Amino acid sequence: MSASLDRTFAVGDGPLSADDVLAAASGAAPITLTAVARERILAAHELVERLTLSRDVYGRTTGVGANRDVRIEDPGHTHAMRLLRSHASGVGELLDADVMRTALIVRLNQLARGGSGTHVGLADALVEAINAGALPAAHSVGAIGTGDITVFAEVGLAFAGEGAWLDGGLPPAPLTVVDALALMSTNAATLALALMAWGDARRLLRASIAAAALGFRVVDGNPEAFSEAVCRARPLPGPAVVARSMRDLLGDSYAPPARIQDPFGFRCVPQVLGALNDVLDQLGRVLEVEINAAPENPVVSLVDQNILHHGNFHITHTALALDVSRLALAQASGLSSSRVAILMEPAWTGLEPFLADGRPGSSGLMIAEYVAADAAATLRASAVPATINSVDLSRGVEEHASFAWQGAWQMRRAVAAYRPMIAIELMAAARALRQQGQHPGGALDDVVELVEELTGTATEDRSLSTAIEALSGRLDDVAALVALAPAPED
Repeated sequence: MSASLDRTFAVGDGPLSADDVLAAASGAAPITLTAVARERILAAHELVERLTLSRDVYGRTTGVGANRDVRIEDPGHTHAMRLLRSHASGVGELLDADVMRTALIVRLNQLARGGSGTHVGLADALVEAINAGALPAAHSVGAIGTGDITVFAEVGLAFAGEGAWLDGGLPPAPLTVVDALALMSTNAATLALALMAWGDARRLLRASIAAAALGFRVVDGNPEAFSEAVCRARPLPGPAVVARSMRDLLGDSYAPPARIQDPFGFRCVPQVLGALNDVLDQLGRVLEVEINAAPENPVVSLVDQNILHHGNFHITHTALALDVSRLALAQASGLSSSRVAILMEPAWTGLEPFLADGRPGSSGLMIAEYVAADAAATLRASAVPATINSVDLSRGVEEHASFAWQGAWQMRRAVAAYRPMIAIELMAAARALRQQGQHPGGALDDVVELVEELTGTATEDRSLSTAIEALSGRLDDVAALVALAPAPED
């Protein structure tokens, strides 16, 4: 790993993992660019300077988009600024500081690959901005999954002294024509959004397993569904991982099963959450390729001593992986909704309807179920595939797009909607266990203790908003109590 968070976070010697980038974005240590990366960037810049003397290079000696065949008479600072100004046309809300910081780290790591041909001063400016907390202001509407052009044009203008900053700022540093297009030739903002949502989704997966295990204890479920023999009969990795986690959480000390077969909400936990585990793993692998790629068009190849024009800015893999991940979240949310409904029903719990306190007409957690249903609807709406969109732009030259940017935003919304659903399920299961007088033992006792610390133990009718929001904000702590061991290898 190229990062060492005890002193500095070094970028440039080798590939970074998705977790590396998220750790760096937390601001736990200053960023540095390694000497190897600096040499690589310098060598690529020198190659571009030499080759553009004898041949046309897109965006350096020519216009861009449908203007690709128009030769530029002043391929220098003036053309660079015209490119940045014209492309910095995003609208909508400004990107959050955490998104921008993550995006700058991704872009720095990509530039360290040496495929851009930019001056090393651009990489230095990124390092300085990240470490100083000086984050450029950029708008959220304007990308379609073939490069976050509007976002990084605004970033470029901020560095050049014409753009805005979210906080602080740096002295102006003029960008050359080589820097301008190369800076914009990236999907780093899309990747930042996707990385952050991916990290949240992985933690929510573990919190979901904890919620399912608590509810399983409430209904005296049948643990055969989580047995190793069942996993061997259909050897997919995700179900084996989730089933093992359920076995670890449940242990051996619980009541005999109340029935031969449980409802799907409990019986199919390994299959549904296991699928989510696997698609998130795949999304993570795709993101790690992208954050370590040299996506610039054209790309500088030091190995071939050439500049090559291509379509690597088209991140279909990322867009599809995001689409599938959201669909898997929708499946998981459906199972959570099923379990919450079961916990509201006396026939399954032996308790009062809606886990109320027993006074006639008490609503208990009735409306929490409505809140979960609303969140589930939002999640399902966000699960609509972004990749089904189509586009025809720039006079027909750019007639396709991945729409990964839209998919990343949808992933962010889906994860945000899933969070209160799991909080409500945890709150209901913990309340039911207390009313039954159960103590599940092990890590589940710790989960119940945390849930009750945040939501209280009172059962009289009251507003649940504060409790749901408090627990929603601490689901990472619940996740930390749940281990997800890798699937066993044959």
